[in-house]
Amino acid sequence: MVETIARTYSEAFTPEYFVLLCTIAVLVYEVRSARDPELRDFGPRVGVVALGWAVAFAIYEGAPSLFGTVPSWGPDFTGSLGLGVGITLIWGVWRVQQWGRRVPEFSLLLVAATVPHLLVTPFWDVSSHVLYAAVPAGYLAFLDRRFAPALVVALGMVVARPLAGAHTWPESIGGLVLAGLVLAGFAYRNDRTREGRTRGTATDAERL
Repeated sequence: MVETIARTYSEAFTPEYFVLLCTIAVLVYEVRSARDPELRDFGPRVGVVALGWAVAFAIYEGAPSLFGTVPSWGPDFTGSLGLGVGITLIWGVWRVQQWGRRVPEFSLLLVAATVPHLLVTPFWDVSSHVLYAAVPAGYLAFLDRRFAPALVVALGMVVARPLAGAHTWPESIGGLVLAGLVLAGFAYRNDRTREGRTRGTATDAERL
């Protein structure tokens, strides 16, 4: 019974869907908070997100078929690889079109989580479900406290993966630790950037 519930929970908040949901949430937040009318065009942005996720799914579903046998960590690796490529595509288009900074910022945060996960997974199958629940939820909570309940999804995933028999407890907790390191790095960078802007404003004021 417990295992069935845990598996259902894992499938309901699987990375492919939860990260997509969070991406759309960031997109809506960015569009609604934009002051420039040109940055409120919603349609093209949704199309780019859909394209990025189509690429991610294609890699996730297609890569295993290229090999005769797939190791136990294979699905986590190809899923993470597909997500990384898809989200990088979204980041690139956003930057070229200059549609705002929130989606690119979110995208780079996911890439920052993806790279170490790809490097570690062949040696230690850290839970991608936990990683890709905690990082997007953490970013949403950073954007707006109203998104804070999304963090419950990540905490639930830490428990669900071992109970579902998909990961060991250390692998599940390892995913949370990796997410915490990525988010801590983002918070540190954000604080440094904010301090730099404050100092720059102070310097400008002194010159006046």
